[in-house]
Amino acid sequence: MTLPTRRHALALIGLLAAAPALGFQEPVFLNGMGIAIAGYDPVTYHENQEARRGSIENELETDDGLWWFVSEEHRALFEANPEKYTPAFGGYDAQGIAKGFKRRSDPTVWVMIDDRIYLHYSIPDQNLWAKDIRGNIALGNENWEHLRDQ
Repeated sequence: MTLPTRRHALALIGLLAAAPALGFQEPVFLNGMGIAIAGYDPVTYHENQEARRGSIENELETDDGLWWFVSEEHRALFEANPEKYTPAFGGYDAQGIAKGFKRRSDPTVWVMIDDRIYLHYSIPDQNLWAKDIRGNIALGNENWEHLRDQ
């Protein structure tokens, strides 16, 4: 396994230093290393119906952060259609977004609705969200408009 490059480390330090002063929160859920959805491959939800952690060897750097994939093929699929593979609400907890706040998610707690991935904080939160899936998706879409850049 290779370590992040010096360029990645310097970019992350700069981002972390500037974020509080700018009031910045990312529109995609990033971990402390700037890796989207905790390093899980967003393509595996669609292609393999499972949550699998990707690897730095198949990393893709985008304006949203660093994405890890299990294979070069998955990386290419994501590059060709990031809108399809990026989880709803940037990978933040769907229940939290429906309730009006951003909260980290656990990428192993997920559901696919209408070819869209929704990540959740926990199984109990996912169960609450599932009591009114369509209503919570609608609320989440409304709330995401103002939460996205907060």
